[in-house]
Amino acid sequence: MKHRWKRTVMALICTGGIIGAAWLLPQLHDQSRLPGLKMKDRTLLRIWVIGSPGGGQAWLKGRLQQFEKQHPQVSTYLRTVPAEELSAPEAVIPDVVLYLPGDLQDPASRFLPLTGDVSSLLREELLRCGRWQNQQYGLPLCWSAWALAIDSALEPGTALTPAPTTLLGRPAATAAASTPEPAYPLEAARQADCALQSPGGAALFTLMLLDVRPPLPDDFGTLSSADVYAAFQRRQCATAVLTTGQLAAFSGTVSGGSGFPFRVMTADEVITDQVWLASITPDAPAEATLLLSHLVSADAQKALVSQSLHTVRRDLALYAAGTSARVESAARTSLSAVNAYIPAAEVHSAAWRCFQGQLTLAEALLPLM
Repeated sequence: MKHRWKRTVMALICTGGIIGAAWLLPQLHDQSRLPGLKMKDRTLLRIWVIGSPGGGQAWLKGRLQQFEKQHPQVSTYLRTVPAEELSAPEAVIPDVVLYLPGDLQDPASRFLPLTGDVSSLLREELLRCGRWQNQQYGLPLCWSAWALAIDSALEPGTALTPAPTTLLGRPAATAAASTPEPAYPLEAARQADCALQSPGGAALFTLMLLDVRPPLPDDFGTLSSADVYAAFQRRQCATAVLTTGQLAAFSGTVSGGSGFPFRVMTADEVITDQVWLASITPDAPAEATLLLSHLVSADAQKALVSQSLHTVRRDLALYAAGTSARVESAARTSLSAVNAYIPAAEVHSAAWRCFQGQLTLAEALLPLM
């Protein structure tokens, strides 16, 4: 009887302990209920990419990791989406949207005007690209340009254009010693099955600046940039207008033992629609502005060299030699960026009429700025 009573008491004690633990565990899980303890709030930034220059997303992912280290209470979520998803019914609207000119129109209905003094560090020509009705809706993050790739088969003995080297943020560029570029091999190109391919739109302005006019295929100016790049890779065209990102990618292919030697012709000034812009949506948290400031900081901009992209800052020069240095130098002479919110069809129409000699370069560019 005595032992049975002791067992009953022990069982009651154990039951009380289990009940107590069952009550305490939720309290420990929800630390905000315990005196002196608080759960740390975290902010999630939703970032959507609609369009990007070659290498842009690789650069962005590295900068997002750095941003999260600097701001431990912020997490970022990155998605690549078509432009239509921004207007889809019941869509979860992101906080930050990244895009290229021609991807979106009517920024006033989608984004907040940007304020602050960060724009004082950036080039005005690129800021105008993200401006609409005198309001700054898009912040330029980086840019690339168009250049002409020439298959070495047209010019036996021609060496591959050397890979770019960097200055890593010197306050002013130092001009690299260079020799004049050889002329376009027109006679050799005329013998090719397809002398030249180019996308339409702003790429045609580069041909205007280079004054290159070999025989053209029937589908000239109608292919996408990706299709032109693929045609050049397969040697289905002897010369091609490519983005500087594509040129860097193909140089890497050649260095790796594939592809074929080629050289690059660059214009003495830059006209581009390859500007990467970022905008903030109306309900975005304050951390979205911090992210944009981070992406145009000197450290983030210096990292663009890993992808052969160009800085938007006025106080940085990134390249010492090679194609990237020539493009950077040309942009210091003259840089024009097509406004981001003009429909791509309008840009193509103006560039095509200019290429056909129906408009002067100034007449074609003025409505696009």
